[in-house]
Amino acid sequence: MKLLKFLFVIVVTVSFNSYAQENKRIYLEGNVVKIPVALINDWPFINGEINGVKGRWMFDTGNSKAFSVHSKKVVGAESKAVGSGFVASGQKYEVLEYPLIDQIKVGTNEYLALKNVRGNNFDFLEAISTTVIGQIGFDFFRGYDMKIDYLRNELTFYKQIEDIENWNDIKNHKNYITSLPYFTRKLDNHPMIKIQHKGKELLLTFDTAGGKGSFTIEDSYFEKLKNEGDIENFYDEPSTLYNWYNIKIDNRLTVNLYGIDRENFSPAHKPLEITEKNTLTLDHSFLSQYITILDTKNKVIHVLEKK
Repeated sequence: MKLLKFLFVIVVTVSFNSYAQENKRIYLEGNVVKIPVALINDWPFINGEINGVKGRWMFDTGNSKAFSVHSKKVVGAESKAVGSGFVASGQKYEVLEYPLIDQIKVGTNEYLALKNVRGNNFDFLEAISTTVIGQIGFDFFRGYDMKIDYLRNELTFYKQIEDIENWNDIKNHKNYITSLPYFTRKLDNHPMIKIQHKGKELLLTFDTAGGKGSFTIEDSYFEKLKNEGDIENFYDEPSTLYNWYNIKIDNRLTVNLYGIDRENFSPAHKPLEITEKNTLTLDHSFLSQYITILDTKNKVIHVLEKK
């Protein structure tokens, strides 16, 4: 079964004031915090609980909120509808707000009496894991940089301390490959990089919960790359999944990606202010080949060899 790409963009029809206040909370403690992560069908998950109900959080940097709870897995808490949203694979859902959730657990980190937590029905994620209890998003590590290491199955978060740079010596690291400055548009949790590839501008975006990755591309450009052998079918039989070889991101990094999904249209592009015709989302096919560090303070992605 082909699993869909889940890049979350929430459209809410009410004021964000109460949530914005809760959004400023810092959820991690300590200068360096490690959290184990498990990969299920290319998606990263973290063990946790909601009000004593155990399960797994999907770790999705494309989701801006610290927590988005699965409404089916929340017990003992009242909710109210505050709007609606959709995911890039097309599913729509009702957005809920829980004025108070007594307990949330992420790995060994426990949080009590959380106010104004957003949630919705995540039935569509149960195709990946029936144990899903919601998502952990970008604001969970607000104030920290993040290292993704799928070789060791762990996420490491590094506190951003005033007047101290975490990565001044990164180029001296024995596994160092390159550092990629990125920009954002509407949302800070969607890093973007522009490159020139085979005569075309290509917009790269990054996500942790988009499966192997995806791309949109002009037909003529797609045919050119297929004819030159840069793009080929992932399966023997026709599908929307492809391998894409020799993508030169900078002078130090050229990548091959496998099983990435060609999309004719992504509903997430408009709210993210993406107007480019040729786009590529780097997800598991990229992240699984390297160790990556998201330096949100300086808007740089550092890439290390996976070893």
